[in-house]
Amino acid sequence: MKILILNRYVLDRVPYREWIDDEHELVLLTRAGALPPVEPEGYAEIVALDDYTSTAMVEFHAYRLHDTYRFDAVLAMSEFDILRAATLRAAWGLPGQGVHSATAYRDKLVMKQVLSAAGVPVTAYGAVDSATDLIEFTRRHDYPVVVKPRTGASSIDVHVLRDQLELERFLGPGCPIKTDQPAHLIAERFVPNEMYTVDGCVRDGEVRLCWPSQITNGLAFESGDPLVSSALEPDDPYRAALVELTTSAIRALPTPNVSLFHAEVFRTPEGELVFNEIGCRVGGGKIRDMLIQAFGVDMLEWYVRHTFGTGDRMPTPAAAPHTQAGWLLAPPRPGVVTSVPSVCPLPAVKDYDLRVVVGTELTDSSSSVDCVAAMVVVGDSRRVVLDEIEHAMAWLNDSLVLA
Repeated sequence: MKILILNRYVLDRVPYREWIDDEHELVLLTRAGALPPVEPEGYAEIVALDDYTSTAMVEFHAYRLHDTYRFDAVLAMSEFDILRAATLRAAWGLPGQGVHSATAYRDKLVMKQVLSAAGVPVTAYGAVDSATDLIEFTRRHDYPVVVKPRTGASSIDVHVLRDQLELERFLGPGCPIKTDQPAHLIAERFVPNEMYTVDGCVRDGEVRLCWPSQITNGLAFESGDPLVSSALEPDDPYRAALVELTTSAIRALPTPNVSLFHAEVFRTPEGELVFNEIGCRVGGGKIRDMLIQAFGVDMLEWYVRHTFGTGDRMPTPAAAPHTQAGWLLAPPRPGVVTSVPSVCPLPAVKDYDLRVVVGTELTDSSSSVDCVAAMVVVGDSRRVVLDEIEHAMAWLNDSLVLA
């Protein structure tokens, strides 16, 4: 089999050649910054693009490579490549996740249409392609209203409009809604909430791992607060309901036979669970690394192996975490880094991912995943994990020196 891989991940952390048997020929089309200093072996060809994330050159080179190799499969795991890979499969007549499935998991409007039709509870929503659409939505549902891209991620370009004045400001200079071009946005009735994420995997149409975590507000970066998440304990009173709700959403959507998933669920002040959205990919932040600590399984490796026939070499995900775990993303503060520790001495911190070096000029966060460092923390209980996360954040604040 000849496989085209569309890649955004740092290649040292996704050794495709180790995960896929040598009988398959691999061609890598990757973000240039993802490559290690020494080009990896085992690929028939590697094409690295400096403009991978900002242009449509991926498709151009994919077609050029297909003319040479005549691919049998396309592999993509980044949220921003899921629909791109599906359209290539459709054009080339290849198996795998199709456009219908990828769209339902990528386009938040289509997703909510499918879920609401299946009886999955979602907040009021509506398509926003024009200013009229948005104004009409605010008059039907009142404020606050959330406006965001239908195919967005990481809380980028998410706006919460709390009153008429904020609507007026949103529709003014810099507004993403143009007069004669569909804006491709979605409006939602704001839900006062506690936020949960639910992560796991599907094989042979059955959910094999499904575990919830509680996470702080995805817009916390706007006020300079860290993004913090901690896995629920098995006896948490909301765990079973979150698993059931997420499973019902996966069954309602056109889910691939082998899939990862990352869902978001709101809990209202009245205790009602409202489904927000779901993607067919591993969660962002440090979710992948937290799941490795808690369950002993790398979800990306699990997905690749089960897609290409070596899944029997992977351990079965445990029914419950081996240890409680959580993670945090420490947001930047404006300034120039003059000193920052390269290692973390705290025993509870099992993964310290430093994102800056001395000389880095920092500005305020522009998304929920902007950070100076990301950490995975473990503990005997969720309370211990949260305490250790607070300790780790205080240590980093004391250790990071800015000019």
